[in-house]
Amino acid sequence: MVDKFQIVQYAGITVMFPAALVIAAWLWSAASKKIALLWLGVLVCAYLIVGVSKILFKGWGIGLEDLGIAVFSGHAMNACLVFTVMLNLLCQQLDQRLRWPVLGAGLLATWWFAIKYVAHTIHPLPEAIAGALIGSVAACVFLFSLKPNTLGKIPRPALVMGLAVVLAFNSMPKYTAERLLDHIAISLSGAEQAFRHSS
Repeated sequence: MVDKFQIVQYAGITVMFPAALVIAAWLWSAASKKIALLWLGVLVCAYLIVGVSKILFKGWGIGLEDLGIAVFSGHAMNACLVFTVMLNLLCQQLDQRLRWPVLGAGLLATWWFAIKYVAHTIHPLPEAIAGALIGSVAACVFLFSLKPNTLGKIPRPALVMGLAVVLAFNSMPKYTAERLLDHIAISLSGAEQAFRHSS
């Protein structure tokens, strides 16, 4: 269980948010400012959906009880969105024809991660599935928005520097946004403390 929990932390914001910013920098250099902003827009929307679900539950206890969902899993969403898009962009550097096979492979791998790891450590299965669904839809929306040959070659210095940044954050202590979300939820709702999952 400890090993699985440690692996899941790599899908948290400590690693995935910097990786998402690296993707934006790559898109800026290999495609266009417009495509980079599109990526950031998709990313912000996915983060907002997850964040709002957590604030609603933490502040008011509002969730999707009938589905067994209190909040949407940010770890599952991050994996399905950020990892899938990063893998796709890297493989397109080798051959543009890989974009769709790699999208399928990336989504299969990250769904497996969400169900096998996220759902066995920090979230119930329905929450992991909900997060994976949000991330998958966001990844598909972004990648299907790219026209063929939109993405050029990422300049080698940017590619190397981006991968170095991701590796550096991989080795850092892992943090979550839960305390910040607790503070926001309590401030908005006036509750004495944040709602928690029932044990």
